[in-house]
Amino acid sequence: MFQLRPGHLAMIIGAQTPAGRGNIGKAVELFGLYQPGETFLNPVNGVMTRMPLTLSQPLWLVTGEVVAFDGQSGFAFVRAGHLMPLQPENQPEEQRQREAC
Repeated sequence: MFQLRPGHLAMIIGAQTPAGRGNIGKAVELFGLYQPGETFLNPVNGVMTRMPLTLSQPLWLVTGEVVAFDGQSGFAFVRAGHLMPLQPENQPEEQRQREAC
C-alpha cells in the first residue's frame, strides 16, 4: 500500500470548497503536510504562509495544474482524506518519462 509522502504523486478525489471541487480528478505532486499554525515558504508563489490555527486537521500543499481557494494557480491545500496516492504504474505517462531520464 502506498502512503502520502512529499515528492510523490496523488490524485485529488474530494474537496470542501467550490474552488477545490474544480481540482477533483487532477494528479498533483505532494509538497508538504502542514499543521495548524505552522509557517512555511510556498514554493509556487514565494510567499511566507501561516496555516490558520482554526484548522481542524493538517493540510497537504500540492502542486500542479490546480487552483487554490483564493484563485491562485499552481498549488492548493488538500485534506489527506481527499487524496489518493498514485502507484508508480498508475502515474501519468509524462511523470514516468521524467523519472526515466
